[in-house]
Amino acid sequence: MQDNLQINHFLSTLIGKSKNTKKVYLHTIQKFINFVRKENYDQFDVINYLNYLDSIGQKISTIRLVAVVLKRYLKFLGKDTSKIVLPKMGNEIKNIYVREKYLKDFLNAFDSFRDKLIVRFILLTGCRVGEVANLRVEDIDFDKRMIKIVDHGKYEIKKQRIVPIDKVTCDMLKEFIGERKTGSVFNLSVRAIQKIIKKGALKSKIPYCDKITPHKLRHTMAIYWITKGGDLRTLQRILGHNSIKTTEIYLDYDIQDMIKVYDRISEKLL
Repeated sequence: MQDNLQINHFLSTLIGKSKNTKKVYLHTIQKFINFVRKENYDQFDVINYLNYLDSIGQKISTIRLVAVVLKRYLKFLGKDTSKIVLPKMGNEIKNIYVREKYLKDFLNAFDSFRDKLIVRFILLTGCRVGEVANLRVEDIDFDKRMIKIVDHGKYEIKKQRIVPIDKVTCDMLKEFIGERKTGSVFNLSVRAIQKIIKKGALKSKIPYCDKITPHKLRHTMAIYWITKGGDLRTLQRILGHNSIKTTEIYLDYDIQDMIKVYDRISEKLL
């Protein structure tokens, strides 16, 4: 009740903001409060929430908006916000992904067959963590080596699509599923998969291991696709991006590779 009064008072101070903007602010604050589940929250709860949004693959633009709203709200409440850093636009990928030379070490850090399969599955399909948790046996076409990404109601799937899988991963899925004809493939929640990735990543001790999340594995797949010569339109379809502009952010890595080759060749010419 107290929270509702404070939020309404806060919204009334947003002079010049549209009704729609105020709805966004209200929704953002309510989701944060539902996440922390306590009355006396502070900037460290906000930081924890922003890290959670990053771990489940929210866009940097979304995380930045949430940070702006919550920082402004905490200031309104008279609380310290000095530790809340707004994410910079254009830095969504940064340099955090699993480098090719560390791939084997990274995969070997996962002990069980199931965990290795999950990591390999994300790395080679680029699926979101919710899509992995949502995957059902009947979504897999073993003969065509294709999986359907569809919304089964438990986790939001933004766009239905077909994603190819490599033969090794397909065979591993067959072995893991066994005689089952229906039901969840992994029977794990999003949180459980995130914990598996975090534990294995830390164990691998590769660079940025403390920042590797399921979404960073999705980035890894996209980066390799581009740098190994894959086309942008197909990548857009595989990742399920609505706009090609979202997929184009990975072109930067192709350009970086091109510059390295250019520098190596140009040094020999003059």
